[in-house]
Amino acid sequence: MSKLKNKIDEILNNKGLSHYRTCRLIGCNDSTLSRMMNGKLPFSKNIRNKILPILEITEEEFESLVIADKYPKEIIKKAVLAKQNPPAPVEIPQQKTKDTKSPILTTQIDKLILKKGLSRTKLSKLINYGQGIFNQMIIGKYKISGTVIERLSEVLEISQEDIKAWVLADKYSLEVLCMAWDVCISEGDNKQF
Repeated sequence: MSKLKNKIDEILNNKGLSHYRTCRLIGCNDSTLSRMMNGKLPFSKNIRNKILPILEITEEEFESLVIADKYPKEIIKKAVLAKQNPPAPVEIPQQKTKDTKSPILTTQIDKLILKKGLSRTKLSKLINYGQGIFNQMIIGKYKISGTVIERLSEVLEISQEDIKAWVLADKYSLEVLCMAWDVCISEGDNKQF
């Protein structure tokens, strides 16, 4: 069952608001709201802006519920740990390093390719993906596809779970990730990291 849906239902119930009334207040139909609450359709920014004041929760709380629904708790746990202990950036030979604060995904992939004696160019050929788009994916400018994650996992001999955790850590703040972890463990799971 959707953690986000449960939370929204609980809040609306406590306020004595039906889905129908809530839909009227935010300007969408019941079917659309239901699909959003069940994770089948993303919440538009407009709908988020209208429903958050009704729910009286912050954007961060809302996002943490979305994350807890979308990702397995082990990936969230790994993302929290990666965010708490970010890796030091690596310098790749023949590559201009502009930033001393690289995304976690970029740094981890660069470490792995250096360890294997590869370059990003060679890696993009091994995973059979265009280097320009691939570079944009690992630095976070484009969404990394499931196919690329799968191929990276095979070539770099790491789990897809690790790659997904690094992507997640790059996308969200430590505060939001910790809140998502709290949502996961509130269901009786162990809180130990």
